[in-house]
Amino acid sequence: MYDLLETGLVFTNSRKETEEPFTTNVVVAKYAGISYRAVNQLINRYKDEITSLGVSSFKMTKLKVNSTGRPVEVYPLNEQQASFLITLLKNTEKVVQFKYKLTKAFFETSKDLQKRKLEHAQSKVITKSLGEAIKDNPMTNSSHDYSNFNKLIYKHALGLNTKQLRINRGIPKEANIIDYLSLEEQQKVTNIKNVVISLLNMNLDYKTVKKTLSGIEITLNDKKGYKKSPLLGIVMD
Repeated sequence: MYDLLETGLVFTNSRKETEEPFTTNVVVAKYAGISYRAVNQLINRYKDEITSLGVSSFKMTKLKVNSTGRPVEVYPLNEQQASFLITLLKNTEKVVQFKYKLTKAFFETSKDLQKRKLEHAQSKVITKSLGEAIKDNPMTNSSHDYSNFNKLIYKHALGLNTKQLRINRGIPKEANIIDYLSLEEQQKVTNIKNVVISLLNMNLDYKTVKKTLSGIEITLNDKKGYKKSPLLGIVMD
């Protein structure tokens, strides 16, 4: 499970923008201040209603929720299912605060996934432009040029090249690296790609691009877009 915003309340199965956020019965029990058994009894009592609000794969998993560490049933609950379940709880002060935090966590996670979707769409366009810039540059003629530039971009943006990232984060060979990056990391990669495209359009070779990048520091602004590159005078919005 991925806790994209580190709330401890809402999760996804991966960082992909197509994922549906969910919480679990264990989270409900913990933060609402009621027993795990009581939550499960409610789920079983209203199983038909909960199931009708979304496809849930109720599954057993080893999750240590007490000193015994015995396997427990973990029920993934999407936003609608979780909303229905918590309406069945008595409105103690702790439950009310949990309802508020859970609602906010679902909203913020969905918002983050939407931003990822937009960033991913933009990344596809820029990646295509990068390929065209490499192809059109008279100083690039190796069949490995795209791979080399891609490694350089990730190395400069995240400190690790593509091969190192796959090893470091356990990313399968067939998987898209961008699906394993945070939104901020995706934005950094996109920004560096834009800079490399600009350099390639100036007909610079790989060594010159690499040397130029080493003197550029591009960081995210607090509000929107990117800070200005000290060497190229490029501003990415």
